[in-house]
Order: sequence, then structure tokens, then C-alpha cells
Amino acid sequence: MVIYTGSFKFKRLARGLVHPPPISTIALFRLSIMNVTLYPLGAYVSGYCLPFTIELDGLDQAGYSQAVSAGLYAAPYKKGDGNVLSSRCLRCDTVVIASVEKVCACCGNLYMEVKQTDEEWIVCDYEEVPAQFVGEYDLSSDFFAYSEFMATTNLEPAVIDAGLACGLDLLQIEDAYQGLYDSNTSFAEQWAARELMHDYSEQDQHYFYLH
Repeated sequence: MVIYTGSFKFKRLARGLVHPPPISTIALFRLSIMNVTLYPLGAYVSGYCLPFTIELDGLDQAGYSQAVSAGLYAAPYKKGDGNVLSSRCLRCDTVVIASVEKVCACCGNLYMEVKQTDEEWIVCDYEEVPAQFVGEYDLSSDFFAYSEFMATTNLEPAVIDAGLACGLDLLQIEDAYQGLYDSNTSFAEQWAARELMHDYSEQDQHYFYLH
């Protein structure tokens, strides 16, 4: 995966409006990797941490659930720890927590590995994920709608996060966004000028009032 780490110089227009970069530039901002680090809960309560990190870009909720299961299964528990028996397919690596499977439901393989694991988890850390989508024990289900939206929008992540902080729904943000300004005054002056020009016409810097 390519990660963009550079910077852009935005063209500053009259009245303090900052012109947004082109779509091809905006797409680079979305390449920052969202991830969450989890601990198996039983091991954490017992006084030791077994962190595993999941990269969230491109994952839907089902893919995330399987990644969590795989992380719980792969954790190097102390001997005798783990409160459930879980299964892993030796062909396709599908993991089922808290169940002893004889046949893999995904590929039909009969060769399964079984070990003791924890059944629950807790959030340790996260990066590039808005805080409102992170709970003490897991991500909010709303995060996956946010992630899907971020993969298709032409707006920068900072704009989306600002819209959410203003109480807008994801689907409202693109239509509602009016640009980046230096101050409330700059914003008010820019839009007052636009409204004023509805009543005037201009040619070669000569202005005419339209009755």
C-alpha cells in the first residue's frame, strides 16, 4: 500500500476562501491507514497483554469480525489460559471462536485445529479512526458506514470529521459543505458578495443594477 506523507499548497482566493485540491489530490489523503489494536480480554484481566492490530481500510463488518477472531486465535496465551475452545481451518485459516468445528463451513475441509482462546476483547489503541466510532471494547457498527463513505467521497477526511462534529449525517456532508475559510468574517463576506451579485450585472468592470 502506498502512503502519502507530503503536503500540498492550496490556492488562496479572495475573501479568505481556500480552494480545495483536485480530486486526484484528494484521493491521496484517503491512503492513510486506519487501524485498531485489541487485547484478548481474559489475558488482559489476568494481567498480561497480547495485542494484535487490524488494518481497517477496505474491511467490511464481516471481514472485521473474522480478523478479530483470527487475532484472538493467534494470540500466544499462557498455558491453561483461554476460556473457550475455538477452531481454525488448516486449509483456508477460517477461525470460529467458542466452537469446536469438525468441518470448515467455508471450504469443506475436514482438518481443523482446536485450541483454548479468549472469547472477548478490549480496545487498546487506534489510529486514523474518529473517536466517536471507538468504544471501550469495540468499534461502533457505524464505523463501517463511515469507512465505506470515505472510500468513495472526494472530500478530505478532515472535512468529513468536521461535518460529523457539526451533527450532520454522512449523506448530508457533501451537499452541505461550503468550503474552508480563514474566519467567520471571511465566510460571511464571501457569501454576502455572492448574494449581492444576484442583483447586478458586470461587463468590462462596469456594474449595472438589475431592476
